[in-house]
Amino acid sequence: MHASIGARRPARFFFYGTLRDAARVNAVVGPASGWRRVAAGSISGRMYDVGPYPALRPGRTAAERVRGVVIEFANGAAALPLLDAYEEAVAATLYVRRRCRVRLTNGRTLTAWVYVYNRPVTGLQRIAGGDWMHR
Repeated sequence: MHASIGARRPARFFFYGTLRDAARVNAVVGPASGWRRVAAGSISGRMYDVGPYPALRPGRTAAERVRGVVIEFANGAAALPLLDAYEEAVAATLYVRRRCRVRLTNGRTLTAWVYVYNRPVTGLQRIAGGDWMHR
């Protein structure tokens, strides 16, 4: 899915793997992208270990949760192609970008973009706790 983001509009993303690290976000989009951490949260899903990064697939039950953070980019249109390239979501190769409902740790919910693994997970080890940082 390659939905666009309106010019100069903010965009929220839910990151559950390598982009939870502020230094990595800066390396991918640069500090001038005007990003900020909104809050920690979780989405319905299953997480798998691909080695240097995780894979997210939709959950089968509401109890299956993946933990991560919501990051907002002040200029979503500028950040989008950089994030898609990093996640190999161009032409839906490694990941596809989708909308999701995020449950924040304070109980609120919001909508954000998330990158979903676009390959079979057969043979990959599932990360039962749903948290890449504590696998």
